[in-house]
Amino acid sequence: ERESLINSLLKANKTVATGALSASIAHELNQPLGATQLNIQFLQKKLADGEINPLAQKEVLETLLADNQRAANIIRSLRSIFADEKLAPEEVKFTELINSIAGIAGPELQMKQIQLQLDVDQNLALQIHRSELQQVLLNLINNAILALSKSSIEDKCIVIAGKYTEDGVEVSVSDNGPGISDESRTHLFELLSASTHQGMGLGLWLCKHIIQRHGGKIWYESVPS
Repeated sequence: ERESLINSLLKANKTVATGALSASIAHELNQPLGATQLNIQFLQKKLADGEINPLAQKEVLETLLADNQRAANIIRSLRSIFADEKLAPEEVKFTELINSIAGIAGPELQMKQIQLQLDVDQNLALQIHRSELQQVLLNLINNAILALSKSSIEDKCIVIAGKYTEDGVEVSVSDNGPGISDESRTHLFELLSASTHQGMGLGLWLCKHIIQRHGGKIWYESVPS
């Protein structure tokens, strides 16, 4: 029953994590779809008038393919997070994992003028359940976006770092926002803590559950910057 409840919470949290970015994702998808429609209409008109030339046709078709690929990449990233996958771990390149998440979070980051910086060992690979770690990272990025949205600083930034250490692999998500209060820090990873708010609590508790069942640990650190 406990595992069944946790699995239900995991599924619900996927919806919450991606729901926070749904409006910007829809906007991002509408751009290539809208461009595709205009290009198709342009081709139809030129063909009807007999005015299309091979060079213009090639250019329009290449643009259509690029817009289609852009939309497909967004959908693929979302599908991998929402998929009900078996819990068999697989070797995943961390840069590929981050790029798929950046594709989802990108529109929201751009809209709120937040820079995303990567400091990742290019050879870093993890034995993980891909969709679960995607969910953890998306939760942490969502929380960082929330923190920075309330900040008045001009150069807002989120940094994702990944490196090998003596104990295995260390991954961090940091931001230059206001940080977390001492009171909230005490209950940060507790289930449904009354002191948590807006995406914290359930999301971070599930993050901890996922990381622990991968044999790892998760924690919070406050640094001057």
